[in-house]
Amino acid sequence: MALDQNTLFFAAGICSLAVALTLLSVWYQNRVEKFLLWGSLGMILLGAGAVLYYSGCLDLASSSILAFGLETVGFMLLLVGARQVAGSPSGFPLCGAASIFIILSISVPIVLGFIGVGTIVFNLASAALLLVTARKYASIYREAHVSVVALVILYSLTAVSFFFCGAVLAYRQQWILTEVPNNRAEDFNAVIAIIGITCIGALSLSLIQSRVSRRHALDARTDSLTGLLNRRALVECLPPEKMQPGDSVVIFDLDAFKSINDSYGHSIGDAVLLEFAAILRANADEDTLIARIGGEEFVMIFRQTANVNVLTKAENVRKTLLAHTFRTPRDIFNTTTSAGIAFLTPSDDGFESVLHRADAALYRAKELGRNRICTELQIVA
Repeated sequence: MALDQNTLFFAAGICSLAVALTLLSVWYQNRVEKFLLWGSLGMILLGAGAVLYYSGCLDLASSSILAFGLETVGFMLLLVGARQVAGSPSGFPLCGAASIFIILSISVPIVLGFIGVGTIVFNLASAALLLVTARKYASIYREAHVSVVALVILYSLTAVSFFFCGAVLAYRQQWILTEVPNNRAEDFNAVIAIIGITCIGALSLSLIQSRVSRRHALDARTDSLTGLLNRRALVECLPPEKMQPGDSVVIFDLDAFKSINDSYGHSIGDAVLLEFAAILRANADEDTLIARIGGEEFVMIFRQTANVNVLTKAENVRKTLLAHTFRTPRDIFNTTTSAGIAFLTPSDDGFESVLHRADAALYRAKELGRNRICTELQIVA
């Protein structure tokens, strides 16, 4: 038995609700990704609107106003989710005002008896919102090529199907309707809705998985306190072929850091580490690598930088930390850092050999009284 249009749209509504509940459960387990929350709420409203409109439980005017209102807010929530995926502000005030304007533009003609006009406005507004949503997803193309391209295509196809629904009514000048529209455009819209809702849900989950995997990979390479690279990531960034004569390695060690933790507590110690990381960033060039390789040990790697400039930057770091005052509930204090510098030569076989020489220079700086910078002996000579 062939399925009629009402049955297809009713099925699309149920499908939307099912996908929404799935996305909502995934968001509950991974609340970092807020776009899942707005996407699932949007689909709930879209599903509820479709079920209400095609169930026939109300007269056409009432069901049109209620269903189109719910679906307009649903489409707007999908857009809010897309904005968050793209890293844009959610834009709730603007989206809320736009929703009210669209709903009024739909409702007023329907109340005046022009249900067809209200339906046309709804379809065209839905198409516009879906296209804007597709454009937002397109802005994160580099993040997950396949998933994002598929999402853009699905949102765009769904937008086209809504546009045709409105265009057919306008072309036929069906300003007044006595029953739910029934034409080829509506059939196409029903099929696209079922396919689109299901696939968009699956692709959203795929995008989440991609983001979670990337976040785990980043966490494995990043120091959790300072946000700098960790030792593992630093070594991975610097295979032997990427180090060249003209590169420099600077190791910093915070002087008497253990006594700070013992005297003021680990929270103050963490504050010192964070401030020092900020000082390192402020003295880094665009291509400088910075890492925390131990409790209070940090490394800066300068690429193709003159030796005198490396010395100047290291000295700026030392002086800036010395001048910084740390305040605690009990008193205030200052702290210092020592550093060792090694410069890559043609005979070096990679990062580890230069790091070893820089570490030896750091050891001499500590022996000479701390709060100072030493270079390797052959450079000084």
